[in-house]
Order: sequence, then C-alpha cells, then structure tokens
Amino acid sequence: MGKEVNKAQWLGMSAFLALGLLFVSCRQVPNDTLNGGSGGEHVRYSRLVQEARDAFESSPRQVADVELAAARFGEALGIRTDEYATLWLAARACAWLGEYAGDKSVREAYVRRGLTWVNTALKVNPEGVEGQFYHGVLSGLLGDLDNSYGMDAVKQIEARMTLLIDRGTDIAHGGPQRVFGLLLLRAPGPPASIGSLRNARKQLEHAVEIAPQWPENQLYLAECEFAWARDKDKPEFATRARERLERHLLGADAPMPTGVGHEWDAWQANARKLLRDNS
Repeated sequence: MGKEVNKAQWLGMSAFLALGLLFVSCRQVPNDTLNGGSGGEHVRYSRLVQEARDAFESSPRQVADVELAAARFGEALGIRTDEYATLWLAARACAWLGEYAGDKSVREAYVRRGLTWVNTALKVNPEGVEGQFYHGVLSGLLGDLDNSYGMDAVKQIEARMTLLIDRGTDIAHGGPQRVFGLLLLRAPGPPASIGSLRNARKQLEHAVEIAPQWPENQLYLAECEFAWARDKDKPEFATRARERLERHLLGADAPMPTGVGHEWDAWQANARKLLRDNS
C-alpha cells in the first residue's frame, strides 16, 4: 500500500485554519456525492483523465494548469463516477485550487466541488487513504473560507488525520502530521477547541522527520518554534526558526522541490511574513 500512497504527493495546505474565527455557528461539512455511473465513452473518458493528470503534473505547476486539470476531471466525471483513483485525483486538484486560485468565492467553489468528488471517492472506497486525507484537507479549507463550518471542519480534520497517523500512513510528504499539527497550532485551546502548542510541535517535528526535504514542513515547524519561543520565553527557539527558514526557504542555496512553482513563491512569502512578524 505504501507505494500507492506515495503517488498522492500534494503541494500545499497552508491557507486553511484561521481557526480563531471559526466558532460562529456549526454547520456540517457537505456530504453530497455524484450520482453518475459507469457509462460508455470509455475512450473519451480515458483521454480526459490523462489530460487532467498531465495538466496537474505540469512543471513548474501554476494555477492555470490546475484549473485545466479540474475542468478535464469534471468532464470525465460526467461520464463515469465509479473509479476511485480519478475521484481522489480530481479532489486533490480542487484542494490545490482551494488554497491558491483566485479570490475567496472562486476558491470556495472549487472546495465545494472537491468535497463532492472526495465524498464520492469514499463512497466507492471507504478505506481509501487518499480520499480520507483530502476529505480532511477540503473540510479545513471550507472551514476557513466559511467560518460557519468551522467546528465541524475541526472534527473532520482531527478524525481523518489521527486515523491516518495511527495507521502509520505516509502521504503528501508527512501530510497527516503536517495538517494535524497546523490545526493544533492555530486552533484555540480547550475548552473552545483542541489547540495545543505542545502537541502541535510534536506533530510538526514528526512531519519534518518524515520529509525533511519538503519546505512546507520546515515552514510550519518554524511558525511553531516562534510561538514556542514566545509562550515559553525561550528565545533560542526563535533563533532556531530563523535559521530553519533561511536554510530551507529563503537562502540562496535553499532547494526548491522539482515541479513546484506557484507553491514555492507562496511558501517564501509566508516565510518572509513570519520573519517580519517575529523581528
């Protein structure tokens, strides 16, 4: 299973979880699914899926590439909706666009579409690792874009990511640990929610252990280290965070992973903001 899971590499998951604003009311994350079947047009379906996959894997990836991928996936899912791999790959494209595409209304539209697709993926394969991961990711994005879903989004993220962590699942470069760690870092603490700086640090350090080469893991661990420095009055952690950002994101020798483009620019911008906010 590990070999298949590693095909699910995804580049992102930072925009969700402005969690201090979540608790407006409690709406349930939508559970809509597609009602299609396994109809004909097999040649056209296969062509559309391949075009979608190629567009998403464009290097370096940009918004227009992923918008094309989502459009092609949408056409393919108008033909058949019973193939798990196509459904979760389509949901992944929407998750990426939910973080990086256009204005808030555009991003929310992609997130809602992605939830329908990932719900359908989990209907086809309830135990699917990729489906569980992207359901948590998309729930978090919806909770950020529409705070009325925030409380349920927290529950969905916690349930999905802890299950994957407990199973020892490696997906998206330490994705479950990164996503759950970010939730713990940015959520309010008890009794309002599940936020915990100590537990966030544990999860984000684990993400770095799993995939130290992935800059996003280093970025969020640095954010946690700055918070730890303030909370515990330990300035050495702020020094550690600055060195981490320089080594992995901002220095002349910082290695940009193959294939990322738009993401790298966003991560670097976030790293610079962290430095400004903690100067």
